[in-house]
Amino acid sequence: MFEPRDPLFAGRVRESFGRQSAMTTIGARLVTVEPGLVAIELPFRADLCQQHGFLHGGIATSIVDTACGFAALTLMAAEAAVLTVEFKVNFLAPATGERFLACGRVVRSGRQISVATGEVTAYAAGQEKIVCLMQATMSTI
Repeated sequence: MFEPRDPLFAGRVRESFGRQSAMTTIGARLVTVEPGLVAIELPFRADLCQQHGFLHGGIATSIVDTACGFAALTLMAAEAAVLTVEFKVNFLAPATGERFLACGRVVRSGRQISVATGEVTAYAAGQEKIVCLMQATMSTI
């Protein structure tokens, strides 16, 4: 659907993700990098949970925001970088599972502003459940 402006976008995204110490700290890893689409996987860790044993909303938000931002970056010029300027999150269900997958997808890619949607899916015992949705606005810098 989208054509990247930089033919080497995947390597640039992977290199940039590797510099994100926050993602390294929580154990998130990049699993998909395609034009306008990025997925990040996070294994369950008890130390990332809130007091009821669910993945903390701030952690879920962090991985889906990152997926949305990198999805936008896949469509930007080689010299560009991306910053989140706004997002909205809806938590749909408690985030319980063995692993979580955050997918960010570009809806509109502009020269200065891009809009992406994202979701976090929880996987447990062969079942999957969407636990949060995001709409995000990204700025090209």
